Amino acid sequence: MLYCTTSQAGDATLFGQAQAGDARSLAELMRWHDGLVHHVIRRQWHGSLTYAEVLQEGRIGLWRAILGFDTERGFAFSTYASVVIARQVWRAVAQARGEETDHGWPGQAGVSPDPLTYLLEQEVQARLWAMVAQLPVRQREVVRAYYGLAGQRAHTLAQLGRRLGCTRQGVHYHLRRALLRLRHPAFSARLRALVGRNRRQDYLQALRPDRRR
Repeated sequence: MLYCTTSQAGDATLFGQAQAGDARSLAELMRWHDGLVHHVIRRQWHGSLTYAEVLQEGRIGLWRAILGFDTERGFAFSTYASVVIARQVWRAVAQARGEETDHGWPGQAGVSPDPLTYLLEQEVQARLWAMVAQLPVRQREVVRAYYGLAGQRAHTLAQLGRRLGCTRQGVHYHLRRALLRLRHPAFSARLRALVGRNRRQDYLQALRPDRRR
């Protein structure tokens, strides 16, 4: 393996010491995870920068990742640091080309600049996609088209009715059934835990429409 995981490289105490200003702890973590920098930058486009220049930027990213890592958030350090390193390198490449670097990633306006928020957003999106993929075919098709998933534009119920060859009411029925299924604890528990909506009252509220059928 090219780099150490958090459990191999040190525990929360070591990160805490580095973040409190202990130069030895910081240097130790930098050394242990230097292989991660090489691993990340080898997969990136360097533009006009040399490998040595990109490596320097990557190490700056690693330094920032060590100082910003929250050991209690549940992410592996290598996962968190990879995002920080890649963004640091991308900014350097973009600046060398005279480009603006306000957004988190090229071509992704509105992406959060905070790595932890970005990782959480990606995990929420992946969990949502996994939930939708478990729906019956027609319900899955309606949800994806109605909400504009899979890179397509959002459709109205009337538009979906014409596309699927059924009435607006028929589309609404499939959409309602899909949403009821997605709200069920068997489907939504992991997603709700990610977004902090997994209290008992949250589930009761989500299941309430079933009583009105």
